[in-house]
Amino acid sequence: MTAYHDPDTPPGAERVLQSLSDDAEVARVALRKARDAEVDAQHAYKAAKRRALLSPECPKVRRDECTVAERDAWAEEQAAGEEIAYEVAKAARQAASDHLHTLRAQISAQQSITKSVGDYYRGTGRQPW
Repeated sequence: MTAYHDPDTPPGAERVLQSLSDDAEVARVALRKARDAEVDAQHAYKAAKRRALLSPECPKVRRDECTVAERDAWAEEQAAGEEIAYEVAKAARQAASDHLHTLRAQISAQQSITKSVGDYYRGTGRQPW
């Protein structure tokens, strides 16, 4: 069992800082995985759109029949599921990035607190250990 260290002491402040650092490493891994998933989803979406445009069912652009915009809309509709998956993957990657950014800000703040706690104890001559 780990001994409790008050976060207002140098060992406690260091423990909080280490915990935040550990959390940031987990968040970095999660962000890397989310980026990979986003790229995979983007590739799947683009491939689905290409398949739709090249399929025999794709409307042919002809004067007074089908416009380029109508053909493109048809292809987009065919790839709608992959587009949604891509948008969800983008949102997940952004959330992972935001989480890591928040942890980095917390680490920065905790570094300042840890330094202040250490300075206080050095100034008082107290031994918090």
